[in-house]
Amino acid sequence: MVVQDTKATPRTAQLMARLPAFSPVALKLMAIISDENVSFKQVTELIKLDPALAGEVLSLANSGLYGRRFPVRTITHAMALVGIRKVGSIVITAALWKALPRRGSPFIQGWWRHAVASALVADHVCSGQSIDSSYTAGLLHSIGQLALFQFSPEQYAEGLKYCCSTGSDLMEHERDAFGIDHASLGDAILHKWGLAEDLQEAAAWHHHDDFRSASELPNVVQIACFAAESAGFGACGCHHRISTGDIPEPVQRLIDTRYLLEVLPQEVNGIECSLT
Repeated sequence: MVVQDTKATPRTAQLMARLPAFSPVALKLMAIISDENVSFKQVTELIKLDPALAGEVLSLANSGLYGRRFPVRTITHAMALVGIRKVGSIVITAALWKALPRRGSPFIQGWWRHAVASALVADHVCSGQSIDSSYTAGLLHSIGQLALFQFSPEQYAEGLKYCCSTGSDLMEHERDAFGIDHASLGDAILHKWGLAEDLQEAAAWHHHDDFRSASELPNVVQIACFAAESAGFGACGCHHRISTGDIPEPVQRLIDTRYLLEVLPQEVNGIECSLT
């Protein structure tokens, strides 16, 4: 697969213009959260700038997904319980949920579940490793699909359905229909948002055929995307390989594990039920 260099083309700008506005607070948080010197106070004051987002964060923090025993009443309390980076993941999840258009659409429902499942799998794969951005990268890796859907909802949804039913390559279909595929568009979106280069690369390369060990963020997201779709969470373009049994070895190791069969569905449902 060749990743298109389309970050500054008029066509890319036209497609990105239809993307729902993402919380400036969340974007700022993603920019500072990797700084080991960032303080509880900095993060708390930033989140407080968006009261609606802060409310969603507390709802998620109280969902039971994070092992809390008592009600979490403040952002500072949440950080004390689960840590700054975990709160960062919660903020980004809540912000993306807030920005979603057409939540009743089957495409949006499937896209959201795929994004959340990919984020959780990426975090699971990176357990014990020093890859802080795995959850965020998993959550945002298919943001290009959202932009294409917003640009032409019926055309994109029908195209995705056609590719899944026929085993056609979604990326090729997107390039034919829109002049760009969702991986390259996602790369351009995250670049425009000013996010870290490894997050951009994870979006750009998540359908690349070269599956290596899960030691770098793009590779982790490749595994997470494939595993999430294999488990029935949305459709991001892995279907044509899944249908032929062409399962990458790192994904094969996850299939039929208790995590993918039992834990992941519970975690995805827990997040969905916590957001209003």
